[in-house]
Amino acid sequence: MRRPITVLFVLLLLAGMSAAQYAAPAGGQQTYGKLTVYSDVMGADIYVDAKFVGQDRATISNIPTGKHYVRVVKGGETIQSGIVEVKEGEETIIVAKSKEESLLEHVRKPNHVLFFMGLTDLEYREDIPTQTVQYSYKPQYGFGAEVQFNVPVFDFRIDLGFHQNYPSGISITATQEAQMAVSTPYLNVSRSLFRTESIKFNGGVGINYGIFSPGYKTLITIASRLGYQAFLEGALYSGQDQYYLVRAGIVNFAGESAYPGSVNCGGYYVLGGVAYQL
Repeated sequence: MRRPITVLFVLLLLAGMSAAQYAAPAGGQQTYGKLTVYSDVMGADIYVDAKFVGQDRATISNIPTGKHYVRVVKGGETIQSGIVEVKEGEETIIVAKSKEESLLEHVRKPNHVLFFMGLTDLEYREDIPTQTVQYSYKPQYGFGAEVQFNVPVFDFRIDLGFHQNYPSGISITATQEAQMAVSTPYLNVSRSLFRTESIKFNGGVGINYGIFSPGYKTLITIASRLGYQAFLEGALYSGQDQYYLVRAGIVNFAGESAYPGSVNCGGYYVLGGVAYQL
């Protein structure tokens, strides 16, 4: 009689744990992550919070964040079991080894593609052998896209993108104005600085390759050189698969004119957009 009572108590306890894990946090919105469980032992059944979810491999795409109980069983014998923690917007991967080995866990952050609109405000400066010329450059507007690759081992992100700008006015004199656009492919490296339940703040640096495109009344030809940028950004997560991003930073585009002379366009930029999980 004691054994059935014990079994019933254990089942009620597990059910209570499962209900507690799936309950939304008090005073806040429930967040979700992704959990994938692999078994190195073929034919093994996989349970998450006492619920059967698959055999040999199982993925739960939208599982509440927090701790969950994972158990891998074959023929009524437990191969591996343990508590794992799922984080918001990240994929937690569990590998169940043979009985002599431990339950292995690591977190894989998803990659995203970002589509954005931006504004760049620069000063145009050209150093030639006899003088330095500096012009006021009106803000230029543009758009672009970047692919964001997360590197979980080192906990940083690599961004590859292209920012296409429309031509903007350069004030040559008080009455004379020319036009030029500075667009760029770029590479950024960033990492997380601070995060809350749904907002994440990152900081990063990068290099760019300014493409100077002459417009109306612009005759000068400028060859591209490597420049740099540094930035801070905030991301608002609206779900596991996407988030909204705002980025602000300083930038310097470099080149060489036909005089010859070194060209530097320094200033700041802001952009905003939506990132979708790949």
